[in-house]
Amino acid sequence: MADLYISASHSDGTSISLLEAMACGKPALVSDIPGNQEWITPGENGWLFPDGEAHSLSEAITRAIAQRARLPEMGQAGRQLAEREANWDKNFRVLLKAYETVFNRSTNQSKDTLN
Repeated sequence: MADLYISASHSDGTSISLLEAMACGKPALVSDIPGNQEWITPGENGWLFPDGEAHSLSEAITRAIAQRARLPEMGQAGRQLAEREANWDKNFRVLLKAYETVFNRSTNQSKDTLN
């Protein structure tokens, strides 16, 4: 029922709650930290505000409310990004392959060390 996802986190990797909000078609207003910069394009699917600056967050909320008519469009852009880039089924296979590669490399190096 929310119109906007807001997070003032000081540190985070890829925020699952941000991805969930995007998947639900909600634009995001989040702190300008590396984990959020990867997902938010200001003015397209949300906004970033300087980390730790409560006044900047307050101003950003006011600006978002002033652009309320754009929120559904921005939320849809976020959803499309989440569907394209945060697809667990697709990404899990890539992650599993990376783990298998590292494991196999590690196993082979251990065998070489024993020989």
